[in-house]
Amino acid sequence: MKRKSIIIALAVLILACSVTAIAAESASVGDYTFDYPDDFKVNSTSDTQAVFEKDNTHAIVVLFSDSVANSDDAKTNLESKGYEFLGENTYDAEGYSVTQQNFEKDGLTVYSYNFQMKDGKYCVITYTIPSSEQPGENEDNPITEIIKTLK
Repeated sequence: MKRKSIIIALAVLILACSVTAIAAESASVGDYTFDYPDDFKVNSTSDTQAVFEKDNTHAIVVLFSDSVANSDDAKTNLESKGYEFLGENTYDAEGYSVTQQNFEKDGLTVYSYNFQMKDGKYCVITYTIPSSEQPGENEDNPITEIIKTLK
């Protein structure tokens, strides 16, 4: 009987730990709220953007705007600052057509995601990580998780 109680207690502990690992924090920017990964901390927020950092090499910036320069202008701007363009793709996330552009400089890769919100505003999310890491595929990417929770 004691052994059965220990097994049940261990199962409950494992379940509690897995729920904690899935949990995310919430942030608000202007009229929007969304979840961000719990291993990131808020660096700053305003009515139009939020900056989250994990450490010196991991950052997420979420920006909402009435207008956004087109993808070619953004690409040209980053290339003029020494970023190497690695590629671009478009995918669907929660009904949003998301354009992802990838850039690299100084051992860091910057992934830039942009899409138009249902209310007509634009959202641009940048995700910076060391070039030795991968951001995850569309569904496993922390940016897709942010998009899924946008309200």
